[in-house]
Amino acid sequence: MASIMIVDDSSVTRKVIKKHIGSGPYANLNLIEASDGEQALETFKGGAQPDVVLSDWNMPKMNGLEFVKKLREYETSIGTEPEKKVKIIMITTEGTIDKVTEAMESGVNEYIVKPFTADTLNKTLKKVLPLRV
Repeated sequence: MASIMIVDDSSVTRKVIKKHIGSGPYANLNLIEASDGEQALETFKGGAQPDVVLSDWNMPKMNGLEFVKKLREYETSIGTEPEKKVKIIMITTEGTIDKVTEAMESGVNEYIVKPFTADTLNKTLKKVLPLRV
C-alpha cells in the first residue's frame, strides 16, 4: 500500500493535512508523521519508504530544505534509481519565486503555498502519485 510522510513541526498543520488527505481519493493511504527534518530523515533511514513526502520549510533542528537535500543525498548513496526516488511536495508559507526555485533545484517535485485547500493538496498529490484504478 502506498504511503505519505507528513513532515511539519506544527501538530495542527499535520492534522489539517491528514484531514485533507482523508477527505479525498487518497484517504486509504498509510500516513507517517515527523515533527522535523531530522526525525523524518531518521525515519526514512530506519526503513520507512513513503511514496510521497509532504514537508514544511521552516522547522527546528533541520529545516525542510536541508531535509530535502540530505534525503536526496541519502537516496543517491544507497543507489536509488532516479525514477524510484520519493516524490517531495514542499508545503510552506515561503512563496517567493526565489524560494520556489531554490526548493525545486534542491530536489522538490511540487510546491504548495500555505494556506491551501484540500482540493489543491489532492490535485498536487495526483501529479506525483497517480491514482490506480
